[in-house]
Amino acid sequence: MSTHPPTDRPAPYARFRFGGFECTVVSDGMLEMGPARGNFPAADPAEVDALLTDHHLSPEDVRLNENILIVDTGSELVQFDTGVGTDPALGRGFFGPRTGHAVPAMREAGIDPADIDVIALTHAHPDHAWGLVDPDGRPVYPNAVLAISKAEFDHWTDLGKVGSAPDEHRKDHFRGAHKNLMPYAEAGRIRWVEDGDEVATGIRAVATPGHSPGHVVYTITSGDETMVCWGDLCHHQVLLLQRPDWAFQFDFDGPGATAQRRRIYELVDEGRHAVLGYHFPFPGLGHLRRDRDGYTWLPSELERALPVTADVVTPGR
Repeated sequence: MSTHPPTDRPAPYARFRFGGFECTVVSDGMLEMGPARGNFPAADPAEVDALLTDHHLSPEDVRLNENILIVDTGSELVQFDTGVGTDPALGRGFFGPRTGHAVPAMREAGIDPADIDVIALTHAHPDHAWGLVDPDGRPVYPNAVLAISKAEFDHWTDLGKVGSAPDEHRKDHFRGAHKNLMPYAEAGRIRWVEDGDEVATGIRAVATPGHSPGHVVYTITSGDETMVCWGDLCHHQVLLLQRPDWAFQFDFDGPGATAQRRRIYELVDEGRHAVLGYHFPFPGLGHLRRDRDGYTWLPSELERALPVTADVVTPGR
């Protein structure tokens, strides 16, 4: 009889090959969002609940993963976003103790933050960029260059916008971004990225402003395979795939975000590209399938390690 307690918690990282690249996804944890029905002002709340229920998901307890992709191109180690960080006043202090675990997960996966060469930010929202510094403001990634669009940086580091933010949480968006981004800027370790720029070997930025002023997604290409790492282009594997035109309340520019969402969905579908969904069920790797006016999420199966055994099985016996 087993003496191990039951668990539904896999390791906080997953590893897979993509073309010639080695990819690791580490989990920063889980965002507890509560009911989703209030997050889509243009949607019928009952339809939001029904869509979740139809997919065997709780309408009262919506959870979003934070899947941080790290790609080893062979010449550079590139990380996409950083999670919420560990600041008790910003980040984990707001999102709770189930978040802010990116660095321990990296170390468990055998990756030292000091080995990261490039951090490619999709945008500067709390759950994507507030893991750049520790609570004392020291860079967590001492050797990394930060890739970000200038429009994104300029908007969120402008403390003059704090006064016009509608509530304390959104005021903190500016304070937290300033705290996390400025140390890299002051150290001269910012690389401005524009649409089409190559960030590292096989990795290019695609400008997708809408959810935030300078939101960027990244295409990762090795051989004839392409994966799109899309940040907050889509938050949920059901709601915004099945209903791409629903406006999300935290979009900076709702119509712009919707247009970019549809544009990238079509690019992914037509190119049969893989997707790394930051907020999708861990580890967030999969494909899209067109489904009437929306899309269905098809998670990819990852190859499992085989247990070590001394037994030798001879084929045919």
